[in-house]
Order: sequence, then structure tokens, then C-alpha cells
Amino acid sequence: MERDGWASLGRWVRRRPDVEPDTQTFAYHGATLPLMIVFTVVSALEVVAVDVMVPWSPAWLWLRVTLLVVGVWGVTFALGMVAGVLVHPHTVGPDGIRIRGGRALDIRLPTPAIARVRAARRTRDGRSVQVEDGVLYLPAASQTTVEIELTEPRALTVPRLGEVTVRAIHLHADDARGFARAAQPDRSTGRRAQ
Repeated sequence: MERDGWASLGRWVRRRPDVEPDTQTFAYHGATLPLMIVFTVVSALEVVAVDVMVPWSPAWLWLRVTLLVVGVWGVTFALGMVAGVLVHPHTVGPDGIRIRGGRALDIRLPTPAIARVRAARRTRDGRSVQVEDGVLYLPAASQTTVEIELTEPRALTVPRLGEVTVRAIHLHADDARGFARAAQPDRSTGRRAQ
């Protein structure tokens, strides 16, 4: 996670999102970004608070430096998490769909593998990534807003779960209807609907 955070932070600073040319991007951070920003701000305030609370005498210098390093690392880690969801959006392009979850989750679905895409808001309990009855759930803030049905079961590699075989994927996109319109395949041409 730390390595992914540093890579995402580098892309964010350089303003280079991880998207291919000729693709539409769809954010999925609307439900979680405010909490992530609060966490980052609190981490930064904690650095200041600890600096004020620890005595400034030379005997405590080792503790001050240690806590400062740990605090700055924590703020940087939090910024990396924020950057991860900003620079790695879901994309829909001529070749299919790319589903993202920060830098760690990257699932590519070619257009011929997609049977149907529709906007549908559902609430999920439990872990953030899970498989149940052949459906891969990728919620944000315990909800999914897009359902993708596959033409046939497909093996995917998912972080923390390993290889799973699924027949559908339910994910979160801030603009669920726009995502569904852009990603819906046109059965007559075998390409995406325009």
C-alpha cells in the first residue's frame, strides 16, 4: 500500500492520471473522499499537537524527532491514499472497461466479455472487496451503483482475494448512469454503444 501511495502521489503531483487515450473517465471517490480528507487533516494537526506537547529540552530531542518523522510519514501515507483514488479512475474506451480501486485494483474487461451494464444502487455490508455467489462486489462507502453482467464466467485476479471466477461485477461510480451508457455494448456491432 505504501509503494502504491508513493506512485499515486507522484502521478498526482505531476497531474498525470493513469488513463489511456480515447477513454472516458469515471470517478468513484465521491462517497469516500470527504472522510479521507478529514483523516489527512487530522493527521497533519496531530503532528502540530505532538510538537507542542513534547518538551523542547535537549533531553527530549530524540522523542521529538521520532514523532515528527512518524507524523510526516502518516500525513504522506494519507495523501497517497487520496491521490490513489483521484489518479486511477474507472475508464471506458473502445476496447472495453477498466475497473480501478486505487493503484492496487486494476481489472480490464474487453467489450466482448460484457453482456450488460446498468445503473443500480445497492447497499453492501462487510469488507470493501468480496465475492458472493459469483458476483464481485467493489463498493465505496458500503454501496455499489453499477452492475456489469459478463457474457460468461471469467477468472480475475483481485488483491487480497487472489484469483476468483465471477459472472458479474457490482462497483461504485459517482456518475453511474453515465458509466452505464458509455459502457453498454452494442450487440449488433460488438463494440460499445455510442
